[in-house]
Amino acid sequence: MSDSPGEVSFLKALKWGLWNHMGSVAFGSFCIAVVTMIRIVFEYLAKKYEAVAGKDNVIVKAITCCMRCVLYCLDKYVKFITKNAFI
Repeated sequence: MSDSPGEVSFLKALKWGLWNHMGSVAFGSFCIAVVTMIRIVFEYLAKKYEAVAGKDNVIVKAITCCMRCVLYCLDKYVKFITKNAFI
């Protein structure tokens, strides 16, 4: 059962796909993990600043809200790009 031009076995295609594209999968997962870690660290720091500055500090609330929005958008962007890259 030799492969003539235009014919490829399923196992050969699976091996080729896993060998050549697992790096892309790993990189996409790494990007998502980095963005998630940044969001976790930011939430930790935001809670610390709110405790120090008080709950009524408008400037801390505004900066925190803007940073949450930016990080949320970045998270959604990375997940969207990663999902569509795998399709």
